[in-house]
Amino acid sequence: MASSLVACLRSVGIDMPCVCDVVPLLNVDCVVKALTESLQAPGGGALFCPRRAPTRGVVSCTYEQWFRPYSARRRYCQLPVSGRRMQRFLQFRLGCHGLPVAAGRLAGADHVDRVHRVCTCCSSGAVGDEMHLVFECAALAPLRQRYASLFTVRTDTMRSFFAQQDHLGVFHYVIACFDFMHI
Repeated sequence: MASSLVACLRSVGIDMPCVCDVVPLLNVDCVVKALTESLQAPGGGALFCPRRAPTRGVVSCTYEQWFRPYSARRRYCQLPVSGRRMQRFLQFRLGCHGLPVAAGRLAGADHVDRVHRVCTCCSSGAVGDEMHLVFECAALAPLRQRYASLFTVRTDTMRSFFAQQDHLGVFHYVIACFDFMHI
């Protein structure tokens, strides 16, 4: 375990000896500074951005950064919708859906690298992930116009989009996107 910790610290620029699997005392201020600089560096923050996270653990990262509720008071599960439609919506939030990003990940032996899991609805060549569906896919622009009240300067991130007051509107938008994409 000590060698793993030392390897992680070295990856952010902290060089320290590891003798007999024993780590010397850590300067916490130095570690925090190095981690902060690493996150702010170009390409840094991979563990905090689902689009840059390594394949292993990306589903947890996606949920944590894009879908984890800000508050326990606001619950999508309490919406007056059919069970099947709620199931589709929850599958979207949990990463168990038919978007290209998930299909390639779950392909088993036929695993497809993330950069090749592109959107099949538009010609952008972008990875067909949840953020692409909500904000970027050109083929879904008419739906974004139809649900324009959901798209404001205060709802321009995945977390803020799903945390907004109009849960039913967000729900219907995501389901309309799935219907358009035949998912």
